[in-house]
Amino acid sequence: MSAPGVCGREASRAGFVAELVAWLNRRFAPAVEITATTPLFAGGMINSIRVLELIAWTERATGRQIPDAAIRMDNFHSPERIAEVFAAGETRAEP
Repeated sequence: MSAPGVCGREASRAGFVAELVAWLNRRFAPAVEITATTPLFAGGMINSIRVLELIAWTERATGRQIPDAAIRMDNFHSPERIAEVFAAGETRAEP
């Protein structure tokens, strides 16, 4: 599970979202298309085990560890939100 084309701070937000959406569609949603604004926890698409994979992917893609305080459901609501919080080079624990 790699994040080709996405590397740390050099990754644009749009590029990060595109890579994340592609990975999510390959990994979790072969029958349903995920978009940048798809709520990931609605309908059980992402559960407690899958969120660990999503966190690991995000850490690899950004080149940074996500602090425990930032691991909150609202920070992982959608691919767009994940990019907003984690791809900008600054990890926020609070909204």
